[in-house]
Amino acid sequence: MFEKTIKSTRIYKGRMLGLRDDEVELSNGKISHREICEHPGAVAIVPITNDGKIILIRQFRKPIEEAIYEIPAGLINKGEELKDAAARELEEETGYKANKIEFALTVYTSPGYSTEKLHIFIARDLVATKNNPDEDENIEVAITPIETALQMIKNGEIKDGKTIVGINLTRK
Repeated sequence: MFEKTIKSTRIYKGRMLGLRDDEVELSNGKISHREICEHPGAVAIVPITNDGKIILIRQFRKPIEEAIYEIPAGLINKGEELKDAAARELEEETGYKANKIEFALTVYTSPGYSTEKLHIFIARDLVATKNNPDEDENIEVAITPIETALQMIKNGEIKDGKTIVGINLTRK
């Protein structure tokens, strides 16, 4: 299966996201359009404390008008190594440094309309420092037993896809 791009038109380019309209030729020869959100990519971190708990964050997300629980995550800076981005975001959002960060997997967040690739890491051997969120972030840290986090998924308290994937990576 393949769609040949005939023409790509930039609709919007912002600080974080771009939007384009691609005119494509389908495999049956018909012409269609695809609205595509361009995303630079991001990292997410599953921080596990020395006593086996997971560090979640809670923050308000304007697009859904709700404060939700998530694992720490953020954009990859231009030229930044994935592991370095994961370490930076972990400390910024939680106030913890990890002596051990391991790559777990890469997922597409919404491949039907977005180019975003999310690289998920597991962080262990954590040391408390001081969180330093971006000035437009208001973050609460919630150190949670993994079994409680799994129950929060089941009862709908955790709704974020990357967080559900990340927490499930901790299952044995």
